Amino acid sequence: MYFYDFLKILGKDERFTFILLTDVQTSEYIKECRQAGMEVRAFGTAVNVSSAVFGYFRWIRRELQEVKPDLFWEVNSLIPVHLPGDFRTMITIHDMFPLEYPEYVGHVYGLYFRLCLRRTLKDTDMILYNSEQTRTSTYRFFPQARKIPSADSYIIAHPLRVKRPVTDQNYFLYVGNMELRKGVDLLLKAYVLYRKQGGSRPLILAGKIQEEPVGQLIRQMQREVPGITYKNYVPHEEKHALYAGCSCFVFPSRAEGFGMPVIEVMKFYKPVLVSDLPIYDEIEGPGVLRTSPWGGSDTDRIQNLAKSLAEFDAEPDAQVDRKRYDEVISRYSPEKLGKVVADFIVENVG
Repeated sequence: MYFYDFLKILGKDERFTFILLTDVQTSEYIKECRQAGMEVRAFGTAVNVSSAVFGYFRWIRRELQEVKPDLFWEVNSLIPVHLPGDFRTMITIHDMFPLEYPEYVGHVYGLYFRLCLRRTLKDTDMILYNSEQTRTSTYRFFPQARKIPSADSYIIAHPLRVKRPVTDQNYFLYVGNMELRKGVDLLLKAYVLYRKQGGSRPLILAGKIQEEPVGQLIRQMQREVPGITYKNYVPHEEKHALYAGCSCFVFPSRAEGFGMPVIEVMKFYKPVLVSDLPIYDEIEGPGVLRTSPWGGSDTDRIQNLAKSLAEFDAEPDAQVDRKRYDEVISRYSPEKLGKVVADFIVENVG
């Protein structure tokens, strides 16, 4: 999705021609690219585990020797093999979570990530970062990255294609992956405490369960208190309907590299309650969102979040600053960020 959003802008630029290399051609994004006349070359086998990546990149190496591009853009962080050739190489670094929070991805993957990114940086000519926070974290773990030309590409937030009625249907909402890093367990436990302390506003959760302990916790909390609805993954239109109808969007991540759902729901001018992480000051700006204190233990965070939910109930008519919301959303427009990446490529590749 990240690359496709940039491709829709860069693909209109006559200075660029794209050839796409992919593992399989099953996604809707790839199909749309083919329909638009772009050449797509497929490895033919889905690459879902780290061990399969090496075979995939050996295939990439062969394709690059045939294509002879001016630039190879790997839209993820890792290129685990040397890619010889007379071309520039650009990667996108989305976060340092495998090193900062190995408890959420596994210590083995953290080691793999460290070794492969060290290997990748030896041959990397250009880096895109999805936030200044990610840049700072990268420099902390890999000081050698400071010497590589870079830009902040952030993530494109598209304008709403369909205007829909915005109402308040009296529920808290979380949309995102169901995993511990996203703080879903904190939200569930805080919501139970909120209900036991007299709160009554329902909670709707939508997103794919990535970690089974989170699924088990959802079912346990549903038995413990009323008001929790889990919808699993929802398609685009249903997600927007949920945004349009919620009272408040709650996004209590333990760690976040950007936080696209926050930008998405801001387009509906909804109050947003987030954990008190520095990334939100960078992406949205200080004071734009409601924050729940983040210091202390998980027990403290749960109590603070339950209190924040109750405080929202106490002032449900508080209005968001629509002008400031619009200013934030405009920073991540396709045209603005597409120009950032296009200019960066031209400056470093020609």
